[in-house]
Amino acid sequence: MPIYLGKRVPDTGKRGLDNAQEAIGIATAILQDYVAGKITYRTAMSRLNLLELVVARDGDIPVWDKAHARAYIDQVRAQLMTMRQK
Repeated sequence: MPIYLGKRVPDTGKRGLDNAQEAIGIATAILQDYVAGKITYRTAMSRLNLLELVVARDGDIPVWDKAHARAYIDQVRAQLMTMRQK
């Protein structure tokens, strides 16, 4: 069952996540929504956790792309934590 995380990131290739750029785009969109006040910190972190889970379990994404996407998601998480502390 495909999990849909956003509308602003264009789907490239097959339907659903199939490369790191899509996952990075979704993580960036989540961060932008938090900064704009559209979603709470908790919602943003929940969406990032779900995104990382989907990336980790997706068989269509090459291993290097998975590592790259997960590292970026971790960076966005760290950014959110820093923003929340201020």
